[in-house]
Amino acid sequence: MQLLPFLLRQPGLVLLMGLTGWLWSGISQAGSNLDINLTASIVNSTCKLSLENGGEVYLPNVTRAWFYNSDGSSKYAPTDEAGGTPFNVRLEDCADNGSIKQLIFSFTPQSGFWSNQNQVFKNDATTGAAQNVGIVIFSADHKTNVLNSDGSSNVIYDVSGKSSSLYLTDYQFYARYQNTGAVVSGVVTSNVLVDVNYE
Repeated sequence: MQLLPFLLRQPGLVLLMGLTGWLWSGISQAGSNLDINLTASIVNSTCKLSLENGGEVYLPNVTRAWFYNSDGSSKYAPTDEAGGTPFNVRLEDCADNGSIKQLIFSFTPQSGFWSNQNQVFKNDATTGAAQNVGIVIFSADHKTNVLNSDGSSNVIYDVSGKSSSLYLTDYQFYARYQNTGAVVSGVVTSNVLVDVNYE
């Protein structure tokens, strides 16, 4: 398992991302007798990743007004492509470089989602935490949120017919703030895992 820290920060914002070189997706449910059912997938088709700048990216300071239009409505929805602070995920090696047809990047929050907010990485900060502010991450190539409306993530890059020298490269993403209600200033920290599988 590859686990690297990745920080997106500004005074008031830190997004901590870890990279893992394997996929483990689990679903758990608890009944009144506390039985737990787990479903997992273990795959060999993973890739080695790295992050630029020691994993730190600084987001700009923003005021509460940044989140709103002049009429007081929210400026952006979680699916609105509006730019942000860029960062790269570098794909360094895949176990089978010869026959890869597509790369699948997957982003997952470590501590789950807010209720009815499956496309926003929630604020995990505890001391001095901003309220009703999280993070959204977009693929620079696809111009879409890396999280689907159900919270799943599968950012797919078609690399069929390409040599490994063309797809073992940097993949650019960007992050920005996203309000989920009335903003109260403070620190934002989101813990996120990203991994890459191939087919």
